[in-house]
Amino acid sequence: MNKKISLGMAVSIAAIVAAFAVVITYTAAIRVFDSRMSSVTERQNMYQILSEIDMTVRQNYYGDISENYLQKNISQGYMLGLDDAFSSYLTADEYQLAVNEGLGYTFGLGMDVDRSGEGYILVNVVYKGSPADKAGIMPGDLIVAAEGKDVLAIGYEKAMSLIAETSPKVSVTLSRGGKKSAYELTRSKFETKSVTHRVTGESIGVIKIYEFNAKTPEQFNSALNKLRNQNVNGLIIDLRDNGGDNYQYACEILDTLLPAGKLMSVTGKDGNVSIRYTSDTKFIDLPMEVLINEGTDGAAELFAADMMRFGAAESIGTRTAGHDTVQELFQLSNGCAVRITTGRWSDDLGELIAEGKVIPQFEVGLTSYQRINRYLLSDESDPQLQTALDRVNSVIAARKEAEAEENGTVTPTDATTTTAKKDAKKDGKTEGKTDKTETTEKATEKTTKKG
Repeated sequence: MNKKISLGMAVSIAAIVAAFAVVITYTAAIRVFDSRMSSVTERQNMYQILSEIDMTVRQNYYGDISENYLQKNISQGYMLGLDDAFSSYLTADEYQLAVNEGLGYTFGLGMDVDRSGEGYILVNVVYKGSPADKAGIMPGDLIVAAEGKDVLAIGYEKAMSLIAETSPKVSVTLSRGGKKSAYELTRSKFETKSVTHRVTGESIGVIKIYEFNAKTPEQFNSALNKLRNQNVNGLIIDLRDNGGDNYQYACEILDTLLPAGKLMSVTGKDGNVSIRYTSDTKFIDLPMEVLINEGTDGAAELFAADMMRFGAAESIGTRTAGHDTVQELFQLSNGCAVRITTGRWSDDLGELIAEGKVIPQFEVGLTSYQRINRYLLSDESDPQLQTALDRVNSVIAARKEAEAEENGTVTPTDATTTTAKKDAKKDGKTEGKTDKTETTEKATEKTTKKG
């Protein structure tokens, strides 16, 4: 039997519900207001102290004040106050340089260097088309003097500062095979060659990616197509000492290599997760391995993690840099800019990541000598590359045996090893892949996209 309530009772209930809603809304509003007021008060205190410092200095400082220098360092100090190694302040010139580097151009001498065992400056990489390349400088050269000062006498760090800060021209003395030569280099803008390729071992392609910029996907696809035209049996992607840079261009290459799926999701300041990039159904069905080390950073770490997560490749080397956050550039009204951490991408990668670092499936280190001279090692003296070659060859062998088994051509002797090698076959193929092999033409026609 239905019970009826009076009009007065209904009005009373509605009033109580409305009052309850008002109380909840008011309480929430008060909390937000208090939080914002606290933040406003803290900012007011910061501005007041800064103003007080400025007034005290201007009234009492004996020396001259450079307003531009003061503003630059105040801005840098604010960003340092975030206690975030990846957030920073950029001058107008530094911002323009960052933009150009993202487009695949850089300004400088065109060398990657490191400290040699003796304490000199060892040239590891010389970028094609750069001032260093045009001057004839080669990997393995030792810079023994900078601006006429002996590197050992002034120390490695001071010598590096001289080279970095002397502009536009810098003089260096190089030693090659015991013979010294003087060079005068002029910094200039040049296109960055971020991808190289070659064939090694038993027809295994090696693609080295130095960084990710706007030109990297095109350079990678060109290298991949050339290797496939040479009918390589497998692929090793070398991401060692890749500084990361742009996630978009790393994901464009991943889109070429991987089947359909999520490539990058980012957890933002508000805790919400957004999918930034995805891949389509086309992929490269070759046995692949990825080389990583402590210099593998940012976008390169995401690249390696995705290759493992999709089951498309194993990772070999040492734990990566641990840069699992995303930074964005924001230009200011005066032409300068700030680089700010805006999110984190590693939250859904589980055991592939530890403290932001990608964990290699096969941990292979280098000796101190090998690390310093890593760009000068032959394939035979590079233990990380040798491990990758062994692994990719084992996957190739397993695939061939599996195909023979499916075709009914496996001999009794072969059959005894088939079971042991099936896991290697799985290592080299993404779960759910078919035996379809994408042609070179399809790889060329493939377009990259953002999710």
